[in-house]
Amino acid sequence: MGNGTFSSLHGGNWQEVRQKYGWEPGELLDFSANINPLGPPACVLEALIKNLQAVKRYPDPTNLELKSSLAAYLGVQPDSLLVGNGATEIIYFLCFLLRPRTVLVAQPTFSEYARAAEAAGARVIFCPLLPTQGFKLDVEGYCCLLDQSDMAFLCNPNNPTGNLLPYDTVYRIWQESRRRGIWLIVDESFLDFVEDWPELSLVQVAAREEKLVVLRSLTKFFALPGLRLGVGIAAPGIIKYLEERSDPWRVNILAQLAGAVAVKDKEYQIRTWEWLKVEKAYLFEGLASLPGLRPYRSETNFILVDISLSGWKSGELTNALAQHKVLVRDCSNFPVLKGRYIRVAVKERESNTILLRLLRTFLQGKGYEREHAHLSHSARGDSVE
Repeated sequence: MGNGTFSSLHGGNWQEVRQKYGWEPGELLDFSANINPLGPPACVLEALIKNLQAVKRYPDPTNLELKSSLAAYLGVQPDSLLVGNGATEIIYFLCFLLRPRTVLVAQPTFSEYARAAEAAGARVIFCPLLPTQGFKLDVEGYCCLLDQSDMAFLCNPNNPTGNLLPYDTVYRIWQESRRRGIWLIVDESFLDFVEDWPELSLVQVAAREEKLVVLRSLTKFFALPGLRLGVGIAAPGIIKYLEERSDPWRVNILAQLAGAVAVKDKEYQIRTWEWLKVEKAYLFEGLASLPGLRPYRSETNFILVDISLSGWKSGELTNALAQHKVLVRDCSNFPVLKGRYIRVAVKERESNTILLRLLRTFLQGKGYEREHAHLSHSARGDSVE
């Protein structure tokens, strides 16, 4: 028990951890999933408990109340919204329904774009995000690759790098895709963690323009991963076309209720932004102070860390931490990050401190001393903060 690496493509896989180590979810400090550590809003939990008997009824196939609340939150009309069982379901739905031949994806980014495209029979081409450039998008190169595509995905903020493109840049990319007549799917699943997100989001553009879909997730910010709830924003004609070709009960009745209540809790949103500002700075500075670690600046609630100078491989460090009931995300399934990077979610102070202390113990051990001289020459130029 405890040998080998995790097989999951994503963080938060407590079932695999239980099978591998015997730990139960409540025993773990999980930095591998980018979920708000404040937990679901209290008003959501109260509403769910009060309405548990609602599971005896079918959910509303029109999602009327949920769409009304989401529309007010996003500043669009309800007929511009497609709700789904998580944003990932909508990604697959778009690929299978629109049937692109060639799909453009940045790399590294959320792996389900490429997996959904390939599952739908499309060829995937990649625009590399280079460590030597801080994983920043080469906008000119990306736009040139649009010529070879009929659908493109853009994650903003990007997962796992945490980079955030300004509004003008994303708008320009949309203009370039529109000029070529291709679909642009902008995934803003982590944008809610940015306090001024309404100034950065393309939801208003998507609600009125063609061949543009913006994705948002309630899973991360409102801490509802077990309920699964996502939304796509597009022009009403596009939404009508999509809904006419989808099943009627995509969202369960408790998720409908939770989403409608969650987005109305303004105090929760403010508390989240205040927590993140303080704790992200604390965690970043702590990581940067550790021998052999190079964290990247992030605009959202997780931090990508280059560990190539530490003497550890990412899988080894991930497993060592897991044996102490601490989970981080091994980024080895991203080709450019393989073996050299981990991703850690920002959590509350006590948990962040435990992670930093445990990492310091590992990094000051024999592995760092043994490998540092060799790695400092071979890998020093491969990352920037």
